[in-house]
Amino acid sequence: MKKIRSILKQNYALFLNEQGFTLIEALFAFSIFTIIVFFITPTIQMMLNNKNSQPRIQEMEWQVFCSQIKKEIRMSTRAEVVSGKLVLTEATDTILYEKYGNNLRRRVNYTGNETLLQNVSEFTFTVLNNAVKVTVKDLWGKEYSVVVYSLINWNTAS
Repeated sequence: MKKIRSILKQNYALFLNEQGFTLIEALFAFSIFTIIVFFITPTIQMMLNNKNSQPRIQEMEWQVFCSQIKKEIRMSTRAEVVSGKLVLTEATDTILYEKYGNNLRRRVNYTGNETLLQNVSEFTFTVLNNAVKVTVKDLWGKEYSVVVYSLINWNTAS
């Protein structure tokens, strides 16, 4: 009879599952949860703020593009627009600015591929009297424009 009671008692103990969480285990689980929440919150905020950063990045890219093209136009001996592409001549090099997908790229002597401006929907190059006007429209509809004058007179340069 004692043996039956001990067997029933063991089955009853297994059924109740008297093994539970201790206070230390609960505090440990809560601290892990707190650390995860602590690091996820700023990450989500950065992802939400990233949506607004693209136009600012585009503005910075435009400023860098302007400084690069100003340098090349000012030192070029000749400029012309051929099939919507800007062709600059510097000494023995021919520098070509053209659209490639949604990018504006630069090529030297018709080789290579240097991306200068991204997210471009439209662009125009216009050769003025000893100057070049560059107009670019980005994918969000914002239009940028710059007029760059050459330091070398293109009419007398040979």
